[in-house]
Amino acid sequence: MHTVLWNSLDREGHDACRISKASSGWHVEGSAVFSHHDNDVASLSYRLECDDAWQSCAALVKGWVGSRNMEVSIARQANGHWLINGLHDASLDGLADIDLGFTPASNTNALRRLNLKEMQAGTSVAVWLDTEDWCVKSLHQEYVRTGRNMYDYASPRHGYRATLEVTDFGIVVEYPGLWKMCRLAQS
Repeated sequence: MHTVLWNSLDREGHDACRISKASSGWHVEGSAVFSHHDNDVASLSYRLECDDAWQSCAALVKGWVGSRNMEVSIARQANGHWLINGLHDASLDGLADIDLGFTPASNTNALRRLNLKEMQAGTSVAVWLDTEDWCVKSLHQEYVRTGRNMYDYASPRHGYRATLEVTDFGIVVEYPGLWKMCRLAQS
């Protein structure tokens, strides 16, 4: 089991996360408390479930952003179709990763699933929870493993490029301009 605490760099906030092995694969769960756009405050708990190969299976986000209550359920069916709050979204069919846009915790599942060797590149189109409008969409992401614990990351949709530093396990240590780990424990 890994437990981690991150500080937000682009706004006030923290994220506490636990990653644990389960009989069915892996669980990534945590709570994020942070300031959001328009001076709103957000408090969100999340649970992301992955299979043994780190392919995302389901996620549940609950909490609130300002006066808005939030509950978003994301689930992959055996046929590769995705259900968002119980409704099929054909635009997401066949995707392998879930990216919860408000936490660095959901980069671990993509990094572990891609399992890149040094100087190898990989792409992922994730089922992404967009924090601008809290809608679930697809998000193209690019990773190049440039060192043992370093990845060049790009999100072309946002024009964002950065070098992510991660632990040996693949947990984000530093997500430039967005998140920085302040505590990690393993048991």
